[in-house]
Amino acid sequence: MSKSDHNLTAPVQSVQRAAAILRSFTEAEPELGVTELSRRLGLHKSTVSRMIATLQAEGFIDQNTETGRYRLGVGLVSLAGVALGRLNARGAAQPHLADLVAISQETVNVTVLDGNECVNIERAASPQPIQYIGWIGRRSPLHCTASGKLFLAHMTPEERTAVLPQPLKQYTAKTITDPYQLTRQLNQICQQQYAIVHEEYETGFSSVAAPIYNHLGKLLATVSISGPAYRLSEAAFQEYLPTLLATCRTISAELGFTVNQPIL
Repeated sequence: MSKSDHNLTAPVQSVQRAAAILRSFTEAEPELGVTELSRRLGLHKSTVSRMIATLQAEGFIDQNTETGRYRLGVGLVSLAGVALGRLNARGAAQPHLADLVAISQETVNVTVLDGNECVNIERAASPQPIQYIGWIGRRSPLHCTASGKLFLAHMTPEERTAVLPQPLKQYTAKTITDPYQLTRQLNQICQQQYAIVHEEYETGFSSVAAPIYNHLGKLLATVSISGPAYRLSEAAFQEYLPTLLATCRTISAELGFTVNQPIL
């Protein structure tokens, strides 16, 4: 690659900083001030202020006039709509989520792979007062979540190496951090076509996930049932699992996948 070609493909720092500012806002912290953003991102307050002013002019950020703090703007909604619109799994799964919630009484999420993380693209909340909060847009690691393990189980060893952190990060006392043990578990998940995780990512929460395949037989997304570990015992998972698997087969069929089709 020539020097000029490298310059064309090199990251643009201002764009990276703007993206970092946007990603700083979460459901847990929907509003942030300039000082907070400056401290978190390691940028000078004047730089953050200029970036925010530009993002605000484009409608990607707006300001709460009462608090003076900033939040994501409605200009992002149209962009999100375009991105979500191409994810057929979201539309196909949506009509089935309420039934899974009714059966399990737990939160149901639809998740896709994005780089070295999985991202929730649709959810139906549990009616229970104590529930798993898996908001749309939430990102989670692969090696310690039910959906993430399903994606890893469908990868080649080389693909896994490319996306997994080295060493594997431990989030709870139950997180699997031994690569050999993880590989053995992924082989089992690949054979059984579902993944169950007990308190590996968040203490007190468990999850079961099943795959959605597209017309080519490629894993497109997962559907998971998640909730407090004291309600989601192994017996509870085995009770909900047949319905979850049947639902995912139905969604996959609606996306063109056939039962006898090879899985890529």
